[in-house]
Amino acid sequence: MFWKKESAPPRPGFSEAAPLPTLTPQYMREMYPDYLQLVQAQVFFRHGERTPINTILTPNTKWAFCRHANYLHSEFMKAIGQFAPLHEGLPVPSPEHIGHDDPQYSKRTATLKSGLEYEPAQWSIRLGSTEASKPADNWTPATCALGQLTDIGLDTLQRTGSHLRALYVDRLQLIPPNLPSAARDWLYVRTTDYSRVIQSTHALLVGLYPTQNGSWPAFNADFLQKFPIHTRLHRYETLHGNFGCFNFIRHFMDARSLDARRLKWIDDVYRQTVQLSSLGDTARTVMDKTQFGSNFHPIFDELMALTAHGLPLPYDLERSHLDNLGKVSTHQWVGPVNTLEGQRLGFGRLLNEIIMTMTQATHENPGRIGAQRNGDLLLAPGGISAPRADQVPRVPRLALYGCHDLTVAPLALIMGDTDQLWHPFATMLTFELFRDDTTPAPLPKQKLQELPRPPTLDAPVPPNHYVRVRLNDRVLEPLTCQAFGKHHPRMGPSVCTLEAFLEHVAPIIATEKELAAECGEMPKSFQMED
Repeated sequence: MFWKKESAPPRPGFSEAAPLPTLTPQYMREMYPDYLQLVQAQVFFRHGERTPINTILTPNTKWAFCRHANYLHSEFMKAIGQFAPLHEGLPVPSPEHIGHDDPQYSKRTATLKSGLEYEPAQWSIRLGSTEASKPADNWTPATCALGQLTDIGLDTLQRTGSHLRALYVDRLQLIPPNLPSAARDWLYVRTTDYSRVIQSTHALLVGLYPTQNGSWPAFNADFLQKFPIHTRLHRYETLHGNFGCFNFIRHFMDARSLDARRLKWIDDVYRQTVQLSSLGDTARTVMDKTQFGSNFHPIFDELMALTAHGLPLPYDLERSHLDNLGKVSTHQWVGPVNTLEGQRLGFGRLLNEIIMTMTQATHENPGRIGAQRNGDLLLAPGGISAPRADQVPRVPRLALYGCHDLTVAPLALIMGDTDQLWHPFATMLTFELFRDDTTPAPLPKQKLQELPRPPTLDAPVPPNHYVRVRLNDRVLEPLTCQAFGKHHPRMGPSVCTLEAFLEHVAPIIATEKELAAECGEMPKSFQMED
């Protein structure tokens, strides 16, 4: 039955997934010397390879990469009580998208007529959505829907999970080598409510804790009991820009895609694209349309999906041209976060959750995770509901956040990333918290505690704690951490003092009252739906 793998599958030669560092003895000595004790890691990872959101340029391309993904999706939808057979409509979600007692979420059965080993479920991009991709007339068990995580994406995230196991289990012993009964005592897992992200999270957990016989466990009720996975309603989600904030949306409205073409380098990419014989006319119709976010990204997304699955690009499109389309997409989508106001309105809430989880871990016996989990729902057998009091996880040693390119790219920019390329599939942005009880602090304790702090923190942090931010196989150096006395004396600017890290994010984080005032009132015509 499906795949059995003793370890993560090899990376295909055409892979577009993010690079992973090689954990050589030298790498481990340099990155994790004995005097640094790893206290906590928070990992934000983009989902794996998926099909394009739209097939504008290549309407006749066959996307048949989802045999395993379709099975896992079917089993998962049964586990949470939202299964609907492939050729039936999706159940209408309840107003609050929670409550497994709602009859609309009851399990449904039907007689198998296809001879498959499972009954295929209707597929939608987000949980509870009534919109689903129409099954192709020539549907097969391997047929993908648009925007769906593919088997290649599952492989990539299993490989990512195997890497995390090699680092945080085998070498650093941050988390237990075997899955205990109470995973929530040291692990916190949260994803956006997008199916491709949830299934990517499943694949990562399979790599992090593989089965003894090497088989791939179904994403079913048993798996959800072993690994508590949290998500949120769209309007409470912080794992993407705050699109419930009108003044954050205005940053995108003020930087309309067509206006961005006034930059010469972007206009050059536009002209080079429309001159392509293979797709120029079609691409022009897309790029000439004013769109929220980016009018170049639909073109880039479809072409990147082709190459990420080993499919040929248009014959007259050079790889350098594809990369330039990605740079324009990055400029248009991530550009608003170049400003302090854009960072504060769009991602201050998420940064606040990061530092709350981080600072809680600095204390002995930190207890259960606090207010940063507000809005969490639990993907539980039979339904989606708010966790009970006894299901609230402890402050984690390892926190895993399944998210998107438009999560990791702005966070990486805030942390000092200057790369203009679009962040690839399975990108990982990791915040590591260390303690060093042997090396003298770079500044006196009084001086450290006088540094600016986020207004949401009301207690001092213990001394001798440090933060490092890693993006895939690179280390980022926030500007504040580069100053004298604000980084580890032996590790240098790549390892920031916790106090200086808090100083770096302090201007970006607002209280709820401040943020509400700064966001302004949302006109009804601009309200973002769930």
